[in-house]
Amino acid sequence: MLNKEIIQTFFAILCKDIEIYNRRWIYRAIDALVWVSCVLLVAYHIMPLFGIENRQYGTFTLLGHLAVWGLLEMLTSIAMFLADLQGDRTVSYYLSLPISSSLFFVEQACASAYKSMASSILIIPMGKIILGSDLHLHAIHWPKFFIAFFTLNMFYGFFTLFVTSYIPDLPTLTMVRSRIMFPLWFLGGCQFSWKMLYQVCPTAAYINLCNPIVYIMDGIRSTALPADQFLPFWLCMNMLILFSILFGYLGIRKLQHRLDCI
Repeated sequence: MLNKEIIQTFFAILCKDIEIYNRRWIYRAIDALVWVSCVLLVAYHIMPLFGIENRQYGTFTLLGHLAVWGLLEMLTSIAMFLADLQGDRTVSYYLSLPISSSLFFVEQACASAYKSMASSILIIPMGKIILGSDLHLHAIHWPKFFIAFFTLNMFYGFFTLFVTSYIPDLPTLTMVRSRIMFPLWFLGGCQFSWKMLYQVCPTAAYINLCNPIVYIMDGIRSTALPADQFLPFWLCMNMLILFSILFGYLGIRKLQHRLDCI
């Protein structure tokens, strides 16, 4: 049962993690802006010169890369956790506080989610600058957009726990990008929606429903583009919550065993 002391400890740790991250927030925000700006400049200004032009493609690309930024931000969180395990092991101190190990790892997921939300918050304004009138801000269903933005980043937070629990050390971290992140991202709809894939290859489309990135991409894109082109919004949100619970549970259990919390 959660008592006042446990709740206070949870938020004290979370606030401390947020404060530490905010000191370098601007650097990660710039990283996100540089990455998305390069992608948009190529997709929106260079590709049309080759005859490839679709006025919605800029918005499609912008929202897709906004949604996937948290997947890239995961690398930083995983690296910091592994570095701590191999170094000062401050995690041992936090696990000695009046808070359960499960709740501590939930806090870590929330902190990771905050990092990806904070560093990507300027992507939409930058997208508006580059896309201009082709990004229709009034067409975005803002309540659904913020629900999707929060839900997908919380998913990344719990997915971070899951991936971290299976990475033995820092040198092994290089495999995460090539073996986990890139396949999930590239096959998860970075250049197409699920319905587009279904039209050309239904079997591959059904298999791709096991990829949580599909629901991230379709969910957030449906808030600004015609909804009938994507999977239903609430289906995407419910599936992301389900994946968050699944990966969170598996990741926490694995980390508890790894750190002898059980």
